[in-house]
Amino acid sequence: MKTLIQAEDGSKALVRGGVSQWPTIMDTVHDTSNAALLHYLDFLLADTSLLTEAAQRSHRHQLGFIKIVLLAEGTGACLRLHLWDRESVEKEDIHSHCADFSSRVMLGRLSENSYELTPGANYARFRYSFDTAMGCSVAVADGLTDVSLVASRVMLAGDIYTKRAFDLHNVSNVTQGTLTVSAWSTRNTEALVLKSDLEASARDCSAPIGMSESELRVTLCSIKERIIRR
Repeated sequence: MKTLIQAEDGSKALVRGGVSQWPTIMDTVHDTSNAALLHYLDFLLADTSLLTEAAQRSHRHQLGFIKIVLLAEGTGACLRLHLWDRESVEKEDIHSHCADFSSRVMLGRLSENSYELTPGANYARFRYSFDTAMGCSVAVADGLTDVSLVASRVMLAGDIYTKRAFDLHNVSNVTQGTLTVSAWSTRNTEALVLKSDLEASARDCSAPIGMSESELRVTLCSIKERIIRR
């Protein structure tokens, strides 16, 4: 798959035929100049086939934000943008993940909240995993549970946070237009999704994957201009 190779100075031209490497993707997250990311966006926007591939694996996430998978190696490491383009709900569903990740807030702000499971019945619990054969995530009902809040922090532009796959968290109080860039390791574990609506079903834990190439192009052009103007 045609991917990204980044120079040490974060501003090397992007070339075809490379193999994505976890440290390289991590470097993109930690590069607060955004040089490597901007170069990759230029490269992606100039290559219709790569842009179409990215559009096919991107979508509006069930938690409300636009999830753009810029770079991916199957179920392996990937580079994402998350864009909260709408007025956000007060809090997302509490959830863990199928992979470890590190995320940097590029624009806007959000509150990141950490939880732990406790006995109770205030949340419907679902087990969530990526089905390689289907090419999407699936959920299965797993009873009821409760949680307690462990910590909460406000994340501003430039702040980076890292979560292990099994860490339970959500975000809240997200400013409209908030943008993050994140590096994800290989998906290798089940995740949990907790819903306060006890009538929720497994179907409420996922959303159709894919968007049009034209929609992704418009979104990435807008993101690029906002990054440059900041």
